[in-house]
Amino acid sequence: MSSSHPIGELEIVQRSAHGHAFAIRGDLSRITADAYILPSDAYGKVEHYWGWLAGQSSDGSTRQLTGSARALRTRHHAWVDEGGRPRVLAVDVGGDTETNFVHEVADRFSLALEELEAMPGSKDASPRSRPLVAMPLIGVAGGGLGENTGTMITELLATISRHFSKRNSDTRAFDIALVCRSSSDYAAVQHARRQGLTGSAPAWLAQIVKHAQSHQLAVLFGAGASASQGLPLWDQLLRELALALPQKQIPATALAALDPVDAATLLIEAGGEPWFTGELRSLLWREDHSLTHGLIANLKPALAITTNYDRGYELAVESMGGLPLVVLPWDRSHSLRQPHLLKLHGDLERGQIVLSRDEFVAMQAFRRPLTGILQERMLVGHVLTVGTSMTDSTLVHAAEEVRALVQQALAGDAGALEDRGKSGTALLTLSEPGQEMLLERAFEVAVASTGHSNETGEAARQIDVLLDWVAMMATDDLSFVLSTRYRGLLSDGDQSVADVLHSFARQYQTHREDHAEASDLQTSLDAYLQSLGLDVAEGWG
Repeated sequence: MSSSHPIGELEIVQRSAHGHAFAIRGDLSRITADAYILPSDAYGKVEHYWGWLAGQSSDGSTRQLTGSARALRTRHHAWVDEGGRPRVLAVDVGGDTETNFVHEVADRFSLALEELEAMPGSKDASPRSRPLVAMPLIGVAGGGLGENTGTMITELLATISRHFSKRNSDTRAFDIALVCRSSSDYAAVQHARRQGLTGSAPAWLAQIVKHAQSHQLAVLFGAGASASQGLPLWDQLLRELALALPQKQIPATALAALDPVDAATLLIEAGGEPWFTGELRSLLWREDHSLTHGLIANLKPALAITTNYDRGYELAVESMGGLPLVVLPWDRSHSLRQPHLLKLHGDLERGQIVLSRDEFVAMQAFRRPLTGILQERMLVGHVLTVGTSMTDSTLVHAAEEVRALVQQALAGDAGALEDRGKSGTALLTLSEPGQEMLLERAFEVAVASTGHSNETGEAARQIDVLLDWVAMMATDDLSFVLSTRYRGLLSDGDQSVADVLHSFARQYQTHREDHAEASDLQTSLDAYLQSLGLDVAEGWG
């Protein structure tokens, strides 16, 4: 009998029933969403970098929403291009005077949330179980409240929480993704979200957080990570490929009874390799990434592993900035500090697609080192699986070989075998007791769904909520604490500590100016103070 953990019973998931505010670091223009919030002022002024949302004027500049100025002044929000997809709601963030206040921005934002609640057609048009509204950290750039970023974060989170709490228990309206451009904004948001949390996580979930904090977590994700973008899962992908065959020589219904690998083998033989690769690219190529990709990237796993061909995760990592992503097996790794992605089954751009039976056989012969990388993570770290049923033969064999090796090495020592624990945690959207029992030989298993097929989307959302919580708890970045912009987030005790460190920094800066020759100690101290939010270029006074 399966002993899997029910994700839906977690307190963090139950609290999200009325709505959830996710937080990721990234580029708002790269995340797939059903609606976006566009910052403006009461006169329809839009900053130039929001041109991708506001549209372009005839001269190529960012379109100004002067035609919506009346609505922005009276209602404090206005739809851009009514009826378009995705929806864009301009929100009066800047106000109509030179002076702006945090509470006024929060009040205007609250009215915008009420407008979004009545967003027409959003549930039917979204591939997610609930529409996703993506927004930037408003008020701190064009809104002129940058020096009050900490207080603005607190007020925005509180406004969202109050709005969600007013919903009926059976409401499945929109979720929010708060997308932060800088690492310090993201760290500050996660710090604010952790305040006031009560209760403790079950041992299996606390273990995931522990491995994420120590950078020993690897994340293995499959097609489910891309599903919220509307990209097809395997069965649907094969049906669409069958319909695209030039001569329609294989009915889609004939493929339905076959194993996906066998179905792909027939399609490749019927259409030819060039046709198959081209159709696959046209079905899967996107310039944006899913919320799930962004959440996984923000976990900063020691290694990400995927059976997918698309570039969703790559785009999410690139959006975060930092060191360039190493994509294996093509790129050379120059530092373990770089993010790494292992693509087991090939890539839309770089080739080496593995889908047919011949290719899976060849993988065992020629791509065995890639499986070895996955097995190394199972031995020395913790592998978290997301958006995959773990029925892929490559993954099954890899997990079973590691399990057999560990059991053989620790044979006769039941205590050591128990202390070692499982090699990872599998997060599943569908409850399949037989599959769960097999996975439990090597993994902790947590299941989100109730077993009803029409709840798969909501089960995937529960896993997104769990990933968001893990990222929040595992974030150890303190790059905001000594910046005066975020002072409003700090407790009285932390403000006192920050004052002491600011005083020290002023004395230290004087010392540095009097002693121009840098030492290793000074270099390390400079780096440490900067990691807490002090900017050498601007001075530490």
